[in-house]
Amino acid sequence: MNREVSYGKLKILFFNIFAILYKAAALNIYRLHADLREAKVVVNASTKQDVWIREVFILLISGLLLTRFLLCFLGLATNIIAIYPLLTNTQAELLMPTIIVQCIDNVVLNIYETVLGYCSMVYLQPNSMAVFAVFLAKMMVKIICCISVLNTYADQHHHLSTCNDEDTRSLEMLGSDEIELTYQNLS
Repeated sequence: MNREVSYGKLKILFFNIFAILYKAAALNIYRLHADLREAKVVVNASTKQDVWIREVFILLISGLLLTRFLLCFLGLATNIIAIYPLLTNTQAELLMPTIIVQCIDNVVLNIYETVLGYCSMVYLQPNSMAVFAVFLAKMMVKIICCISVLNTYADQHHHLSTCNDEDTRSLEMLGSDEIELTYQNLS
C-alpha cells in the first residue's frame, strides 16, 4: 500500500483545514450584528445623497454581509465533508458541494463586493477614489487567490473521478474474466 502523500493532496488538505479553522472563527453572530450596525452608521454619515439612495446601499451591504455569514456556515459544512474524499481517494462527488460553495462565496460575492464598493465610493464618498484603488487591488489579489484554490479543488475532483473510473473499469474487466473462467470450468 502506498502511504506517500502527494504534494497536491497535502496542499488541498492544508487549504481545507485552514478554511475550516477560519470559518469556525468567523461564525460570530455578535460580530455580524456589529458589522450591520456599522454599515448603517457609515452609510448614513454621507449626507450628500438622498435618503432613499442611502437606504438602498444599506440594504445591499446588509444583504452581502448576511449572505457571506450564511455561506460561511455552508462552507464550513462542505469543507468538513470534503476531508473524507481527500483522505480516502474515493467519492469524488463529495468535493462538488465545496467547489460550488467556494465558487459562489469566493468568486461571485467578491466580484459583487467590488462592484458595490465602487458604487459606494462614487455615490457616497466621491472624493475618496484613492481608497478605492487600494480596495480594488486587494480584491483582485483575493479573487485571484480564491480562483487558484478553486482550481486546486477542481483538479483534485478530476483526479479522483478519473482514478475511480479506471478502478471501476479494471474491476469490471476482472469480473468478466472471472465469469469466463467459471463458465470454462463448468464445461
